[in-house]
Amino acid sequence: MAEQAASQGGAPTSALGAWWQRFSAEHKLVAQFVMFYAFSLFVTVLQYLMLTFLPGLIHRFTDWCSIPAQIGHIAIGPVGTYVFDYPVTGDETGGMGYFVAFAITLFVAQCINFPMQRNVTFKSHGNVWYQIMWYVIAFVLITVACSFLMGLYVPWLKGLVPPAVYNVLITVVNGDVQMVIYFPILKIIFPEGEAKAKAKAKAKAKAK
Repeated sequence: MAEQAASQGGAPTSALGAWWQRFSAEHKLVAQFVMFYAFSLFVTVLQYLMLTFLPGLIHRFTDWCSIPAQIGHIAIGPVGTYVFDYPVTGDETGGMGYFVAFAITLFVAQCINFPMQRNVTFKSHGNVWYQIMWYVIAFVLITVACSFLMGLYVPWLKGLVPPAVYNVLITVVNGDVQMVIYFPILKIIFPEGEAKAKAKAKAKAKAK
């Protein structure tokens, strides 16, 4: 009965769908964050799966893991690290090989995350190329900042846990840090109401 009632008049076909629609209308910001977190979690899992096999493939078929990838040295007081700090470790978790694997997973993740957040979470209808430009700028800046932070805690984690657990921790920690930073920025990049504003402007123009 609940499903039939909910399905009348083009409403959601389930009680859960009807509840979510009401909740989204009453608590828009919370609902957006829930969807943002769900999509981000999906992307984080995808990144972990890719980081589980991709570094091993690169290590097996190339010699990139024997090339150090330590880029952008920064010294803050007694602390010295690199923006991208991937020294040679003798296995698949270091060197240019792991840096390339990490970069590929980030790129693929953002190619999936962008349309889901834009079209589903924030329902934005702005200029897509303009939004892509600002998304790429934000992605680069956030990636550099997070990579710098990783340079501080990655050496400690790498010596503390085995590679499989290390990949989980790096992915989860880095993903969570990025989620906290990304949400308010995406609220700015993906503003709502552009389509309605354009429709009102056209209606006013026709009325004149």
